Amino acid sequence: MSKTEILSNIGVGSGINTTELIKALVDADTAPQKENLNKLEERTQDTISTFGILKSNLQDFKNILNDIQSQQEYGFVGNSSDTTVATLEATGTKAGSDINSSLTVTTLATSHTLTGPSLASPSSTVGQRNLTINFGTWSADPTASGGQSFTSNGQSQISVSTTASSTLTDLRDAINNAATDSDNDGTPDVLASIIYDGSNYMLMLKSESGASNEMKVTDSHSTPAYAYDTTDGAQLTQRVAGINSAFTVDGISMTRSSNSIDDLFEGFTLELKKTSSSAIRISSAVDLDGVSNLMSGYVETYNQVIRSLTAMGSNDPIDNENDGALVGDSTLREIKSQLREMTSTAIKGYEGGPYYLSFLGVSTTRDGTLNFDKTKLEAQFKSKPESVRAFFTNNYATSNSNITISAFDFVNTQPGSYAFATDGSSTHTIGGVSATKSGDNYSVTSGDPQGLTISVANGSGVTSGTIYYGKSFINKVMDKLDVYLKFNSIIDQRVDNLNDTLETVAERRSALEGRVEKLTERYARQYSAMESTVASFQETGNMLTAMLEKKD
Repeated sequence: MSKTEILSNIGVGSGINTTELIKALVDADTAPQKENLNKLEERTQDTISTFGILKSNLQDFKNILNDIQSQQEYGFVGNSSDTTVATLEATGTKAGSDINSSLTVTTLATSHTLTGPSLASPSSTVGQRNLTINFGTWSADPTASGGQSFTSNGQSQISVSTTASSTLTDLRDAINNAATDSDNDGTPDVLASIIYDGSNYMLMLKSESGASNEMKVTDSHSTPAYAYDTTDGAQLTQRVAGINSAFTVDGISMTRSSNSIDDLFEGFTLELKKTSSSAIRISSAVDLDGVSNLMSGYVETYNQVIRSLTAMGSNDPIDNENDGALVGDSTLREIKSQLREMTSTAIKGYEGGPYYLSFLGVSTTRDGTLNFDKTKLEAQFKSKPESVRAFFTNNYATSNSNITISAFDFVNTQPGSYAFATDGSSTHTIGGVSATKSGDNYSVTSGDPQGLTISVANGSGVTSGTIYYGKSFINKVMDKLDVYLKFNSIIDQRVDNLNDTLETVAERRSALEGRVEKLTERYARQYSAMESTVASFQETGNMLTAMLEKKD
């Protein structure tokens, strides 16, 4: 008999709504399991969602740290009494407040500029040529009368070739494609362009600025047209000679090949704008407004993250329905612990260090959030300005200019200050760890300085020094965050496990539905049999009643 047939007979004899009774019995039997599965599913989904929010919060924190780090405030500012003549800007990690000088600009640096010959259009052909461009210093313009000489500055020459069908545009592009950047300043040694003087088009060559960056151009064609030398003549016309900038600082005369000077005052760049007939004043001073704003931004963001994490793991002692989704979660506790630990971690690898976040006026409150005191920042900064750089900027420096860091392992080299010593023959140490010498290089393969390689200038006679390798506070925090943000992090693994739990819930719910169906069928059969028996009793009773009534 099918389930439908069974159910069609229910209630026939007893008059009881056995369909509702069976449902009530089945529900009573399976309701606790259903409720447990529903609660487990809801709790698991809430936990997955909260882990997603947690990871998003950490990513937002890292993005803000990247933004803070990119601004790289140094706590100092350069000033100029006349910014139309020159500007002074803090641009390096060694900026200080001890500059107060007079400046007179006599000459601005210029780039050697050559043009010619004139052509009707950029598509005019230049013919088959082999051009070579060398860089150095001319004693005089080769178009002047006799005795001119050229002294190379040692830069690599540039060579280009054209064909009979090559155009002026092709020549320009060939020169620019062949150009190199010998001093790695981002500017090519020569820049070729095409200019229009209102009547004709001509090639323009412009070198980097400075007297030692002038150009000597040879043209191998039988009829040279683009030469600028003493052998092939000077078909190119000199428009501007290469000149050094000339200026006086506190009565000391100086020259540079550029108008952008970053080696005059350590940590500052002086930009010469125009010549001056009288002296102007350039100076530096402490300016912590930018640093204070960034520190306030860091503290505010950190506190938002900590408060969010605290809410996720909160425990309501009165009603556990108000508990956070990650109450008691070990991963949440680990992340909070790691972030809080950073507030008291030493920042090593900086001269005068180690430094701490407290040096910047940041302290930890009782609830684990941070507090920022600008007045403490100002007081600490005046005595330990390097602490600000330790917050923003990684440090790769040495105590001697003849010692340079040539390699390090960002993972294995530990931040710190490492003393270098060598006896010049067989014994070499960096940070007390034995180092291997190869030419002018010394490298370490173990200990805290593992992966560090330094280079000592040949012939400098240096036998000792200090190497500073520091990771900024912000970088150290981002390293901590990356542990939880990387692919297959502990958060990802937790979410994967929770998704497995959801799959298990679905399987158990499917099994429970099968049990409900079987229970329903079993009770239906039992009550069907009961109804049949009751109906039979009723039929017998009816017969007896009829017989007794007939007798009477």
